[in-house]
Amino acid sequence: MLLLSRLERGVMKLSMIQNLAIWGDSLLKGIVLDESTSRYKPLKTCSVNLFSKAFPFTVKNNSRFGCTAPKAFGNLEASLENGLKAEVVLLEFGGNDCDYDWVEVSRNPEAHHEPHTPFHTFCSTMEKMADLLLSHSIKPLFMNLPPIDGERYYRWISNLNNIDPEAVLKWLGGQTDTIYRQQERYSRAIERIAYQKSLPLIDVRDEFLSIHNYRDYLCLDGIHLNESGQKIMGDIFQSYAMNYA
Repeated sequence: MLLLSRLERGVMKLSMIQNLAIWGDSLLKGIVLDESTSRYKPLKTCSVNLFSKAFPFTVKNNSRFGCTAPKAFGNLEASLENGLKAEVVLLEFGGNDCDYDWVEVSRNPEAHHEPHTPFHTFCSTMEKMADLLLSHSIKPLFMNLPPIDGERYYRWISNLNNIDPEAVLKWLGGQTDTIYRQQERYSRAIERIAYQKSLPLIDVRDEFLSIHNYRDYLCLDGIHLNESGQKIMGDIFQSYAMNYA
């Protein structure tokens, strides 16, 4: 399913769209991990670029590497004040919001640590972004998050500078799937907010979970989609749009 069923009435027809704006993080920026250099780089054939070529309306991608919902809220406010032209704005956040300062976790695994964006702050910020867009007669379009690989991500952060893997694992309660569940919680919050506000939602997560081994479409860090994963997400966007053409 590409939508939570109750949200279908909130979809705007493609014929009504001339400008689509996007606010998101590295996922919609099309950032992948270059395994040969262990560095992140933008992918020319990312999901947004593939989608942009398939449809006649203008797509403005404001996604930024490392962006969180609170950071994006300020940027969105400024853009609206400057006369943002868009009928629809796609919002994609949660991946950085739910992450932690792993160096601090490693230093003190006995302490309580909050994510970059505490859960309730994340929820209220997503709600405020939706309300702000609606007040400007712009349709918010939400998307949830592709699943991650908690074990792979744990191995990735374990190799970062100033990280004690055993200390991090201790804080995680000895289970790397704690990382997966934290990201899932934020993704489900996006779904809930969209449902409560009767807003359209692109259900990216369900499409990836339907794949027998979705991990094949993740980079070595376990959190970014690889090139094949970006292609799948582009197909999901196109299928969603064509379903309501």
